Amino acid sequence: MGETDLGQQDEVGLQAQKDELTAIVTNVQRFSIHDGGGIRTAAFLKGCPFRCPWCCNPENLSFQPQEVWHSNLCIRCSMPKGKFSAHDCPRTAAECPSGAKELVGRTTTVGQLVDECLRDRVFFEESGGGVTLSGGECMSRQDFSLAFLQECHRRGVQTAIESTLGVPLQDPEALARACDVFLVDFKIADRQTSLDVAGLDPDVRDANVRSLMDAMEADGTAGVGRIVGRMPIIPGYTDSRENVQANVERMVRLGIGRADVLPFHQLGQGKYQSAGMDYALDGVTQLTEGDVRWVADACEAAGISTTVSGE
Repeated sequence: MGETDLGQQDEVGLQAQKDELTAIVTNVQRFSIHDGGGIRTAAFLKGCPFRCPWCCNPENLSFQPQEVWHSNLCIRCSMPKGKFSAHDCPRTAAECPSGAKELVGRTTTVGQLVDECLRDRVFFEESGGGVTLSGGECMSRQDFSLAFLQECHRRGVQTAIESTLGVPLQDPEALARACDVFLVDFKIADRQTSLDVAGLDPDVRDANVRSLMDAMEADGTAGVGRIVGRMPIIPGYTDSRENVQANVERMVRLGIGRADVLPFHQLGQGKYQSAGMDYALDGVTQLTEGDVRWVADACEAAGISTTVSGE
């Protein structure tokens, strides 16, 4: 079989993936500037096997569509007198006249999601941006995510993912070819504590980073900035000097030359209320960029180029 035949087979395979593979998406966020460089469109896949107490996207934890309730939009049209909660309302999201009840999560194919994201292509070309795949944990759907990234690349668009890399990679070589930038979480450094708190094994992440680095070296595409260590600084969980130093040392050992320090914020607090979920960090004070400057300094001291609050 010749090279042309193999290429045609690849095209047929990609088309089948575009037509058949589906995933549940909660949001396509346009004009993002903190998720991989330039102006970007970020797509959020629903579903995550991990449970970080500070997660700012709780609507993306479940792998299934779910109803949420926005109390500020509710007009109490069907509530029994004296009642005011999502559980008191008999209407479904489709029946709600005010949009107070919303079904979060819609099914899309690879091709549909690529087409939706690439409507912003002109902004990518002018700013050096592209498409970022996030979640949830986008690597929990590696078949869909890889096909999506490959199709974006085939159309000449720069790609990135935001991920814990906490699940073993099925094909790191193909992923390294399809994804230009990996924004990888460095949260709780101690393995047992991380497993206990979030169900996340940092050793799995490190093994995945090494596999991706090897793949990049093999095809000559390795370079500073392709893998960026992201350090969310969460009061009571990741903000100790011991934890920060351990994460810095891990990044140095892995050969990661860039880091992004993310101060804790409360942007997800209202989402927990809408989803009827408890929030472990309710009332915790947000951090400023000044509060985490020392973390950036620790990274810089170790030779890691560092930004605060995203690129």
